[in-house]
Amino acid sequence: MRISTKLIVFFCGVVTLFVLLALALLAQTRTVSAGYDALLSGQVRQAEDARVIQVSFKKQVQEWKDILLRGHTPDDLARYTRQFHDEESSVRSGAEALAAGMQDPESRELLNQFVGAHKVMGEKYQTAYDAYVASGFDFKVADRMVRGQDRAPTDLFDQVVKRLNDDVVASVAAQERAVGRARNLALALSGGLLAGLGLVGFVTVRTILERLGRLKAVSDRLARADIEGLSVDISGPDEIGQFGESMKGVHAAIEELTKLAAASGQA
Repeated sequence: MRISTKLIVFFCGVVTLFVLLALALLAQTRTVSAGYDALLSGQVRQAEDARVIQVSFKKQVQEWKDILLRGHTPDDLARYTRQFHDEESSVRSGAEALAAGMQDPESRELLNQFVGAHKVMGEKYQTAYDAYVASGFDFKVADRMVRGQDRAPTDLFDQVVKRLNDDVVASVAAQERAVGRARNLALALSGGLLAGLGLVGFVTVRTILERLGRLKAVSDRLARADIEGLSVDISGPDEIGQFGESMKGVHAAIEELTKLAAASGQA
């Protein structure tokens, strides 16, 4: 193969390998991005939704306290009651929607238990509300009837939030490990390709330089007409081989001239 052809093939090989490497890195980048997108749209979103519901539940409990402490006039009672039921509806619908989309069976079961406990708490709150109104706004009576009723649903939802947060932490750690493996693979591929290309280039250049060195040594001896014991053995299908064949012709011509000169001298 001609040297020019070798160089073209080597260049095309380098370009092809780096294009393949770029495509592989792009595929890995897309895989990592898809993993983070799934994490954000899945566990992270669910954990955020759970925290929103948790805040709404605390607001619902606070609205009940506002009813007892500030609902002494019809307007205030109506306002705080409306706010209490709005928060109650928001908590229940949010918890049911979150449970419906939950992949983790244990978290889904905890949410279902919370929804049931929340309904029971709502019924008891309604009974206490009726007693509060019937007693002429005696908050002590209503407070005794529902004291500690929010503890069970609170504990259940705290477990849901903790489990979802732990799941997010574990998923982020798993994604980081996947990114690390992808990075190490990319470095290994890049290093392997560069090492392979460097080795091929080194061997190719070294072979060419060795043959050129032998060709120069032959050329120097021919220039001095020093052909005794000279062997021109620089073959090959490339330009150096062709030049070696030309050197053989020069060598043969010098030998012939030397023989003629010797014969003329003897005559």
